Amino acid sequence: MQRSTLTAATRRLAFAAGVAAVSLTATACSDNNDGGVSPTTPRMYNQIQRLGNPLVSEVLLSKRSHPTHGSIGPDQDATLVAPEVVDFLTTVAGRDPAYINAIAPALIPDVLVVDTSVDPSTSSWLSTTLSGGWGGRKLQDDVVDLALTAVFGSALGDASHATPELTTDNVGDDSPNITSTFPYLASPN
Repeated sequence: MQRSTLTAATRRLAFAAGVAAVSLTATACSDNNDGGVSPTTPRMYNQIQRLGNPLVSEVLLSKRSHPTHGSIGPDQDATLVAPEVVDFLTTVAGRDPAYINAIAPALIPDVLVVDTSVDPSTSSWLSTTLSGGWGGRKLQDDVVDLALTAVFGSALGDASHATPELTTDNVGDDSPNITSTFPYLASPN
């Protein structure tokens, strides 16, 4: 009788181990890409900052507007960001309404646009808006100078009201060693 009790206990233990193994295998084979370790309760995250186009937040918006800009989505830019950007372009940069209307789609909403139907060799910041290019940025793009040129220069061929001396930050490329393999950037300097 003692032997049959031991055998029954061994069988129950083996069965429990088998159920545990099947459960672990089923969990590991879920459709989730998180390895089966999803949180049991939904989590909320707070957006801290959002920078798509260089200088929208850092130059075209006043410092007091940074928290608002950083906490809203691009869908709210036309209402909450555009008036201040247009005011800067009008009063500080001295641009006329026609120039502002032409450049505004590149600045508002504050996102980077990439048109994958266009040849990627045309990639450059503002190229989707200004020249029908691919968009995005090349690693070697001096996005600060490009942005300053868009605001103060003659990026659209209109030199009226341009201020060429404000089209550069006079800072050279300090990471010239871009590699041809991922992650493409040289070691930090």
